[in-house]
Amino acid sequence: MNPRRLRQHACLADVLRDAAAGMTLGHVRRRVFLVGCPRSGTTLLQSLLHAHRQIRSLPETHFLPLLLGSEEHRRCEADRPRTPAARFRRWRRDALVRWSLVDPRRAARAWSLLRDLELPVRMPDGKRWRLGSQLQAFVRMLDAHALAMHKPIWVEKTPDHLFYIDHLRAAVPDARFLHVQREGAQVVGSLYRAARDHPAWRPFLSLERCVDRWDTARRESERWRGDPRHLHVSYEALVREPRGTLRHVLAFLGCETDDALWSRYRTLAGELLRPDEPWKAGNLEPLRARDAFGDVLDASQRRWVECALAARASLRRMEQAQDTPVPALPHTDMLAPRG
Repeated sequence: MNPRRLRQHACLADVLRDAAAGMTLGHVRRRVFLVGCPRSGTTLLQSLLHAHRQIRSLPETHFLPLLLGSEEHRRCEADRPRTPAARFRRWRRDALVRWSLVDPRRAARAWSLLRDLELPVRMPDGKRWRLGSQLQAFVRMLDAHALAMHKPIWVEKTPDHLFYIDHLRAAVPDARFLHVQREGAQVVGSLYRAARDHPAWRPFLSLERCVDRWDTARRESERWRGDPRHLHVSYEALVREPRGTLRHVLAFLGCETDDALWSRYRTLAGELLRPDEPWKAGNLEPLRARDAFGDVLDASQRRWVECALAARASLRRMEQAQDTPVPALPHTDMLAPRG
């Protein structure tokens, strides 16, 4: 381990000892969760914020999906359990969530990933089966990490935490949430390209699942529009007018502008990428708009996606006109073309 990393570990150890002793360590001014649909630009915004002199971020923790295993982040029609055994497993997971309980084996797995990220892990000593205790320990860990790096603001970026905002708000009443949103066709193209190039994304070789995943995340994100603790950020605006858009985000977080971050964000972005995430390599390249829809999908696939997205938009208009929830769009009889 290099000397710089040793100093960081020693600093983190001191922070945790002080926390255990109840000492005042400093002040975390802002706790921020960055959420959205995968392939929507969350990593880009995270990299820009991480380069700010007052902000600390870290690789994706996947904490709540791993901890609860409730698959709330997969509320897609294509992923609904079909067999009785799968439905029972889902019922058990969701029941634990309703009762605010956690499975000890899942908790161990979630904390193991945090150790792999070399974070200052300190699991709850008592009531480990309680969700509240786990979340409080998670937040204390993020606080300790930020303070050890002398940063008053931390940003935790796990896109699927979008579906756990109720839990996070209960555990972190002062939390702020950044929602990154991207045009549906571009997200579908990016999901499909990731599935084509990387085995970990293989389920998204189904265009129907790509469309469903984007629409599910969009619906969940829109639930929070208008809440003063939530800011919705357009990926297209971030790429088209990066300085103005980021200035707006920093104002929401109560931060000063930091013009120097533009010269260092690509260098620091590497700190946020795990070795098993090769699909994020594009984040180290110069900031530019990418046409995942036109570059990845052929003409027949593009036509199908456009029709599917138009059907979703029509359903939303019906929902707004009736001012009552409309059931999610069922599977279409028109088969999605394959590449």
